[in-house]
Amino acid sequence: MEIVRLERPQFDAASAVLARAFQDDPAWTWLLPDAARRRQVLPWLFRLGFDVTAADVWGTRGDVLGAARWLPPGRPPVRIAPTLRALALTPLRLGAVTLPFLAYGRAVEALRVDVAPGPHWYLAGIGVDPAEQRRGIGSALLEPGLRASREARIPAVLLTNLEANLSFYEQHGFRVVREGRTPEDGPQAWAMVRRP
Repeated sequence: MEIVRLERPQFDAASAVLARAFQDDPAWTWLLPDAARRRQVLPWLFRLGFDVTAADVWGTRGDVLGAARWLPPGRPPVRIAPTLRALALTPLRLGAVTLPFLAYGRAVEALRVDVAPGPHWYLAGIGVDPAEQRRGIGSALLEPGLRASREARIPAVLLTNLEANLSFYEQHGFRVVREGRTPEDGPQAWAMVRRP
């Protein structure tokens, strides 16, 4: 499975794949309980994440069957201009769930900084099209960040809201370092760190 850096023209396809992968994720079902509404909104939210986050986006060569956002150390977590646009557009798209969405984002970021205050590679999101799962794509998508983490001798960090994901990440050397809710009334979350 060949993994390549995705370019902006591929971000819509990657967003659609992530939306399908996260359709039943506890964080998104907490935020958007209606399944039809999630199917409508998630592609837009993931595309927004690609634009706002200053992460490197990786995916499968050719058809995008999976995607991962890896944020390198030292890079600001967000791009300012797209973030300002997102702040203006998000209430129009999310309506009443805007404040819980922003609270979730703040809680995730606070948890990340708390468990890894020093330089680290951060997996800001990863997903594989449900029809393509269990073929090694997720493992391949982890590799760019894990390799960079090993070379720099710094930790790799991620957060998951799905307990079933823990064993997959543990197979790749991650360990749970904190468990809690994001935010306090939100979904359960596990912060995981892979030491160099």
